Amino acid sequence: LRLFHWLLVAGIATALLTGFFAPEWWLSVHVWAGYGIAGLALFRIVWGFAGPGPARFANFPVSPSQVLTHIRHIWGGNPLHFAGHNPLGALMVFGLIGVIALILLSGMVGLGGQENLGFLAGFVPYRQGAAALELHEVLSFVLLAMIGLHVSGVAAESLLSRSNLVRAMITGRKPAHDFADHGVLAPASMVKGALVLAAAFALVGLNIWDLSRKPASGFITISTPADYASECGDCHHAYHPSLLPAASWRGIMAGLEDHFGEDASLEPKAVREISDWLVAHASENWDTEAANNLRRVSAENPWRITASPYWVRRHQGLDAALFKAMAVGSKGNCIACHQDASLGRFEDRNINLPTTPNS
Repeated sequence: LRLFHWLLVAGIATALLTGFFAPEWWLSVHVWAGYGIAGLALFRIVWGFAGPGPARFANFPVSPSQVLTHIRHIWGGNPLHFAGHNPLGALMVFGLIGVIALILLSGMVGLGGQENLGFLAGFVPYRQGAAALELHEVLSFVLLAMIGLHVSGVAAESLLSRSNLVRAMITGRKPAHDFADHGVLAPASMVKGALVLAAAFALVGLNIWDLSRKPASGFITISTPADYASECGDCHHAYHPSLLPAASWRGIMAGLEDHFGEDASLEPKAVREISDWLVAHASENWDTEAANNLRRVSAENPWRITASPYWVRRHQGLDAALFKAMAVGSKGNCIACHQDASLGRFEDRNINLPTTPNS
């Protein structure tokens, strides 16, 4: 359990740092930290039934009488000593497992729905995924509060009991005392725990592998018309049709003679074919993060993707010089930073900003 404890600390620290402070393209690190935490949480649950006496949930001293007795002893300055978890620590273990489980679940649902990634990508719509990520963030703050309470409790217990609990979690040794839970010091069922853990990991792994093969629910397989790729792509990046609503595409195609200050007139047949294709595959027909947000266009300029509130909000922290860099050229050159822009995915992990403004 000592190794589990410190691996969990490292995993949660990585997840919190990448979730709150790292740029969006660190999403893969955040996700892998989550998978690691999931594996550790699964281990702890299995170990709570198959591990040694003090680790088993059935032996946790969490009855109301045990909790109240422990609090009275603390209040009286004479805390009871436990070889395993004391009553308040045991309650914290249950609380942490529950909150971590909810964080993992909401993260997986959010990853599948909002980002169209992970093994739930083929099942969760965008709105549910976005709501799950909001819950994911709230629960992360709850976890931070619980961690603070846990650390404070460890510090207080160490002072009151004159036992260095942090050192005990490193060395595995506590000073000899008349432990209140001496009756639960049963031998560990190592083989049983290892077998159950291996079976659980195999079952979960096989299901994740099977579900991950299903296509993401928010994407449609489309083929780009040759005229759109050649005529529109000749002057700028040929934008994915999911980046604007149908009304905006109709407006753009109806005003090609004054296309953002340029005459982009085409033959009537080409205009009709491109317009029909853009409208048929406009943002209303996709369930991606980009499509759901970019369909809310700017009231002043509903034809410009870079004027939409979502685009402005997502790019407001970037240096203006970045868009003038040789590798980018303009705000509208999505493909310069988003490696999957032509597919309409715009995954956070596929963002690749130029290393220097003039590169």
